[in-house]
Amino acid sequence: MKEYIYDVSGDWPGNAFLAAGKTNILFDSGVACCGDMLVKHIETVLRGESLDYVFLTHSHFDHVSGVPYLRAKWPDVKVYIAPHGKMILDKPSALRRIREMNEAAANDWGVSEVKYRDEDLYADDVLADGQIFQLDEWKVTAVETLGHTRDSFSFLIEREECDQKILLCAETAGVYAGKNGFSPCFLLGYDRSIASMKKMQNIGADLLIFAHTGFAAEEKAEDTWKHCFAEHERAIQRIRTEARKEIPLEEKLEHLAVYYWPEELQKYQPYEAYSVNMKSMLEH
Repeated sequence: MKEYIYDVSGDWPGNAFLAAGKTNILFDSGVACCGDMLVKHIETVLRGESLDYVFLTHSHFDHVSGVPYLRAKWPDVKVYIAPHGKMILDKPSALRRIREMNEAAANDWGVSEVKYRDEDLYADDVLADGQIFQLDEWKVTAVETLGHTRDSFSFLIEREECDQKILLCAETAGVYAGKNGFSPCFLLGYDRSIASMKKMQNIGADLLIFAHTGFAAEEKAEDTWKHCFAEHERAIQRIRTEARKEIPLEEKLEHLAVYYWPEELQKYQPYEAYSVNMKSMLEH
């Protein structure tokens, strides 16, 4: 089934995946300054066919901000997100913050301006845990996996006549970095994220897709999960050690950036986004 799933990211590789067929489904939509590129990549795959659905893993700016560009190209596209995520996108204050983060990302990448209307960044409907979408040959199961955010969802993707099951993991599972480990993302607390990760593991998917980096390299999904849990245990020990130090917060962030904001991530993630996430993990 992997051959029917396309990385169409406009920015960070692995930041938007397209399941192409009779019904075409996009998972996440990246940042605003790369929205035009996202649309072009999708058009290349679809060759004149329509984009039908967008499923969002959560409401952070780097996952939802391509939606206005998708609506401009495919006005009938239907966008789904968690109930808490829809509530966020309905708030003018949240939309202003999303725009600020997009402008920071654009500045880091040398893009002069961000072009989209706040009113086009919204979801049409909400997800429920265990909800099944039967969309022609695609079966998509929404799985609530809280921990990174209060609106985090993963998606089990199955295709008719294919025996592989693909799990697109919420960022609750961290950002996969192969041999370099996992960058943790447990913003609501470590224990809650670990519980959600076990929920993902128990689904028994054959292939795993991780936020921002795409398909895991290990041949067996169970090997990836062993790697994931071990790296999260290492991360929590590092973060707890820094949290106990009587030094300024900025120094703690700099120490942890060595591990969790390495050079390969700096091309895609603004320091502001890293620092906001790490501050939350230090607090929790």
